[in-house]
Amino acid sequence: MDSERPNGDPDPERVQDNALDRQHERAEHAERIYDQIDGLLGEQKYPTTGEELAVEYEDTILDAPNETETLGDVFDRLVDERFESETEAREAIINELTGRADGLDEYNDERNLSKLDTEGGPAG
Repeated sequence: MDSERPNGDPDPERVQDNALDRQHERAEHAERIYDQIDGLLGEQKYPTTGEELAVEYEDTILDAPNETETLGDVFDRLVDERFESETEAREAIINELTGRADGLDEYNDERNLSKLDTEGGPAG
């Protein structure tokens, strides 16, 4: 299948399909991360800091698609942050590993936010 049309322009349908595939992969990545950290942060006392969480979870390994790092490594990048709740800490991890969703162009309708809704946290 040729990816370009006779005039040399890319096939817009194929470009759109590829973009949707990448979006779906990013959503699956975020869900895998969420599943890995679900329940880990609930035993912490809040409020807490990124520094405290980095020490607590320095040996907790996360499987990311391109690398393996510890949850402590993620909190090392958030060392100056303060978290008032488990929900805030979880969202910070997801934002750090998958990118912050700032605006509708970053909105991911495949992400399951029902777990956050039931905890009284932000829904989007």
